[in-house]
Amino acid sequence: MGGIEAHAKRLDKTSLLRRVRELDPLAWSKMGSGINAGGCDLWDAFKRHKEETRAVERGGASLALHMLVGVSREWLEEDGRDAHSAENDRIQRLFDEAKAWAESWAGEGAVIHTRFDLDEQGSGNVDLVVVPVRMQRRKTRKNAAAKEVLTISTRMAKEELRKAMKAKNSGQAMQSSWNAWCKDRLDLRIERGKSSDQTRRKHIHADILRAEGEKQRAAHQAAMAAVEVEKRQATARAEAEAKAASEALLLWAKAASGPYHGLLLEDLSEAEEQAYDLHRMVVGRYRAALRAERDGRLYPEQSRFLSELRNAEPDPDRYVAAALTEEISGAGIGLDMIERISELMRRLLQRIVQTVEAHLLRYWTREDGGHKWDVKTARLCLGSAELVDLEARAEREAEELRAAEPVYRRLADRGRALDV
Repeated sequence: MGGIEAHAKRLDKTSLLRRVRELDPLAWSKMGSGINAGGCDLWDAFKRHKEETRAVERGGASLALHMLVGVSREWLEEDGRDAHSAENDRIQRLFDEAKAWAESWAGEGAVIHTRFDLDEQGSGNVDLVVVPVRMQRRKTRKNAAAKEVLTISTRMAKEELRKAMKAKNSGQAMQSSWNAWCKDRLDLRIERGKSSDQTRRKHIHADILRAEGEKQRAAHQAAMAAVEVEKRQATARAEAEAKAASEALLLWAKAASGPYHGLLLEDLSEAEEQAYDLHRMVVGRYRAALRAERDGRLYPEQSRFLSELRNAEPDPDRYVAAALTEEISGAGIGLDMIERISELMRRLLQRIVQTVEAHLLRYWTREDGGHKWDVKTARLCLGSAELVDLEARAEREAEELRAAEPVYRRLADRGRALDV
């Protein structure tokens, strides 16, 4: 989807090579219309679609269908019409009907982006990005009973269309369905093309056709100056987007380089900072004991430590942490998830401060008196095994983000430069 967005905004090499005229596309998305007003903001449109539908993603499943829906160029050019002009009424009709057709079988509101490129040599195709949602039975957490959940499912949408059209596969079903739609809504004369099995025609790759087009472009060197202008405009748009995103990027950088191992913990009191140090001490002992247990080299004191922790009163937020762990396994860890993990950690620190006397907090932090703790205090300072696992995920994410810190700094500097 990121590649489609970059191509739509003419920020990739391929799109610049294909460009033969300086025209912005007809573009629409759930974020707006036009290339500069949200029409090509695919990721944001996808996020809005999820918010509107409250649909969830399924691990490893396709997030969307990217389709090219079109008619012959001859139909667009009939009666002297220009196949590359936004004023061509047939282009606008094709643009609107392509979206309506996709939603007729994928579901109302399933299309998140439509685009008709006007700057390329070819013409006649509308780019569609479709995100169908369907009810599916699935488990929302471990050991829970399966229930109906609204889920993004391109597979179910295609299979429903295939059965409705009584076709061998979904590709044939889409072609037959689109042909019937065109006859009904655009022009009765439109006929579906014959398959390669029938025509026995050899496919000519677009790159070969593009090479022929390049020969024609040689006669239009004067237009190259305008291409350079468009490149500069594209760079300016990219810089403006970087500026708008700088706050979020800097927040990620703070998670990567902050003192709390990938968590976003700000404005902690002195007691809460000491409680965090205690928590990390217990986590260190806990992880060491788990490694020793896994390797079969568990010392008696480590065995006793693990046994006492497992038999002590559990942390009250363990169910919240377990549910968040399952959610992350399906959706991946992101800034929102890190903020929620940080909130769990802050609640744990507050419980530690409320339970452990202040002078003991200072003593244990300064002297590392972990060996003198009672198991109840150790269990409190640990939190839950699920929270420890979530911290580990945040730490791994921080390590990856740390490598990208120079990028964050460049984006921030670029945003500041635009303010000057």
